[in-house]
Amino acid sequence: MAVRAPLRAPSWFGARLRRAAAGGAAVAAAALAAGWPYWRDRPAAAAVALACCGGFAVAGGVLAAGRLGRRTGAAFTTGAAAWALTWAASWNAGAGPVVSVFAQSVFFVAIGVGVLLYPDGRLDGAVARLWTGAATVVMIGGQALLCALSRPEWNGFAASAVWPSAAPGREAFGCAYRAVTAVEAVLAGALVIILLLRLPGTGRLDRRYTVPVAAAVTVGVAGALAVQGSLIGGDVTLDDVLEVYLFQGVSATVLPLAFLAAALRARLAELSAAERMHRLTDPVSAEKVRDALRRVLRDGALDLWLWAEDGYVDVTGRRVPAAGGPAPGRWRHEVRTSAGEPLAAVDADDRLRGHEPLVEAALVAGGRALETVRLQAAARANLERARDARERLVRVQAAERERLAAELQRSAQQRLRALEALLEGLEAAANHPAREQARACRRELAEAADELDGLARGVHPAILTDAGLAAAMRLVAARAATPVRLDLPGRRYPPEIESTLYFALCEALANAAKHAGAEEIAVSVRDEAGRVVAEVRDDGAGGAGAVPGGGLAGLTDRVRALRGHVDVDSPPDGGTTVRITLPAPR
Repeated sequence: MAVRAPLRAPSWFGARLRRAAAGGAAVAAAALAAGWPYWRDRPAAAAVALACCGGFAVAGGVLAAGRLGRRTGAAFTTGAAAWALTWAASWNAGAGPVVSVFAQSVFFVAIGVGVLLYPDGRLDGAVARLWTGAATVVMIGGQALLCALSRPEWNGFAASAVWPSAAPGREAFGCAYRAVTAVEAVLAGALVIILLLRLPGTGRLDRRYTVPVAAAVTVGVAGALAVQGSLIGGDVTLDDVLEVYLFQGVSATVLPLAFLAAALRARLAELSAAERMHRLTDPVSAEKVRDALRRVLRDGALDLWLWAEDGYVDVTGRRVPAAGGPAPGRWRHEVRTSAGEPLAAVDADDRLRGHEPLVEAALVAGGRALETVRLQAAARANLERARDARERLVRVQAAERERLAAELQRSAQQRLRALEALLEGLEAAANHPAREQARACRRELAEAADELDGLARGVHPAILTDAGLAAAMRLVAARAATPVRLDLPGRRYPPEIESTLYFALCEALANAAKHAGAEEIAVSVRDEAGRVVAEVRDDGAGGAGAVPGGGLAGLTDRVRALRGHVDVDSPPDGGTTVRITLPAPR
């Protein structure tokens, strides 16, 4: 005998969705019971209205159980229940009509508040809170005023219905009805304006969800106001009132459906984050992981920091300062390994806090890539430390050269000049043989002093320290055997930049004069997009290249030590251009 397996709900029909469906069915049943006298003769209208009413409650329940717009979902669920009670007017007896008109007011207030609470569940700003208070007073307080100034038959209900008439007056009721309707129109327009004014301040991710919602609110509000105005003046019947209820309810159903679509879209974005991250990070690199997160989370300013040994580094390997929290408007989210060790940190727009599940989904999807790029970041950090050490060494060398040149000129050279003057005095006082020897010694001392002066200039010219790169290069150009045309800025650079440029340009000039057979050499230095660019161009034979141990190779090493680079363009018979690029001083 075959045993039939018990029926089970599909995996996608989880507990939350079952509760939302049950709530929708309960609200639809309540609406059916409340409006039975009207529905029994209008089955088509009943099918549409009950489906919308139940769908309204289901959408509210799904939102209330989800991650995005929970309090909005609760407000919509309240609105759906109020809409079901609105149909109590169809009994046209007892307290049904008065319950109906106040339930209608609660319905519209719940919708408006639910819209303002989306997506983070807060009434942001004084304007939103003011609108909520004003809507509550106008919709419920205004309805109480209309009831007090009217009789039930003036509102389309039976004269025997329970009605809180306090001071009925036909003319006063008509004026109050028009005034309340006008204020409701102002409130509806204000709600649309509030939503539109919110858009520029929302993040790119939120905007994908709020724009359709704002459009749905505009359509729903316009439809509700259009039919509400049809009840002003004239003899109103119960059928007129119930037709307005039907149209308003169906129009308002657009709102929860738009919100539900936004929530589903957000969920789909979470589910597709893994696929997008894998696609955008192949092949893996730190820059690609960062750029993939920027695209998936729609935050062009997002920054990714990776843990390397004892601190965070950015995607280039530079150390990130440990002190200080995120800047205003930013959100720092840390990622850890399964063992609880630091892996990475994301510095993102603070508005992404409301989409933390999507952020988590993107980071989990990029977890393996983050593990890989962390190793790359550690290697880059070590390379960066080596570069920093080399850069510091160049600065120390430049300072030491300057100190040594000054020391040679100040002490050794002065002592030689003093000794030369002493020999000059001895020469004048000595006899002829001794005078000749003193004269010969003085010539040797003068030549030694000149050679020492040249050595000091080679170590670090004093004019470079005193007057800067432009003055030092003018002196070099004046001494060159080949005409040199200069285009140099008058500004000063840090000592290590000036020293590196000076010796690199001198080396390039020497190579051009010695090997190229140039008739003219042009030297230029300019600031360009955060860099210092120097060029030495000649009209010589060309065909130059860096040879290990040669002048160009040494020039390149010196420039690279300051994170710069050297480009040589030297086609045969086309002259040579040596371009030296250094980062602008920070």
